[in-house]
Amino acid sequence: MPPISGKRNGDGIQAVVLALSMLEFIAHSSRAVGVTELAKVFGTTKSRIHRHLQTLVGAGYLVHEAETERYRVSARLVAMGQVVSEGHELMTIARPAMRELRDRMGHSVALSVPENNCMRIIGTMPGTSNVEMGVKPGSVLLMHATAQGKIALAFGDESYAKALEGHPLEQLTPETVTEPAELTADVRDVRTKGWATAYNQALLGLNAVAAPIFDALGQFAGAIAVVDSIQFIPAEPGEELIAAVRAAARKISADLGYRPTTA
Repeated sequence: MPPISGKRNGDGIQAVVLALSMLEFIAHSSRAVGVTELAKVFGTTKSRIHRHLQTLVGAGYLVHEAETERYRVSARLVAMGQVVSEGHELMTIARPAMRELRDRMGHSVALSVPENNCMRIIGTMPGTSNVEMGVKPGSVLLMHATAQGKIALAFGDESYAKALEGHPLEQLTPETVTEPAELTADVRDVRTKGWATAYNQALLGLNAVAAPIFDALGQFAGAIAVVDSIQFIPAEPGEELIAAVRAAARKISADLGYRPTTA
């Protein structure tokens, strides 16, 4: 995970940036971290790292494990993260990217989040056509029959896929995938491509192109999708449309604080 970027004019700014970068690294590590590892990651001295760690412990944002001489995030920092998350609803953050996607491509745009092993539509933006084709806010989408659901199966918690095991997959249309092996192959393909579609699978005459949204910890947060009739979104969507949906998903993820790691 790269350090937080920003201007570093002056020792004070550098100290703040380093301290925040250390906090972010420890939070992403999901484990206690030692001084030596931090010094190596950030390319500085152990003494400098130790001074920042002591400051963060004193402020209540880190906990020092005396038996291991390592540091982990505190309950105070976790609570702060929850407050920030609750105060910034996904729809509010996503709205600018949704509007830009709608204005660029003309299709209806939908935002959904996982809920009870389904995908719940939490917000929409109508398309520019005189004839509206889309989904309503509050609608529940089945995982196996929708583009948004397949995104969740590909990038979300493993429990979503496990919840489908041992149960017949409901056939909504003649095109709905109902064979577990076929669904597994579809999900594997979605994970490789980074986007999903579900031509005629949820409703005859309807198609969608969806992409995943990730939160600041890199966890699956939801999906953004364009929705329209198969006349305008065919079985093989154009590259421009796919790129636009994926760009919107990346923009929302970045606004949520997601910073993908690089190899």
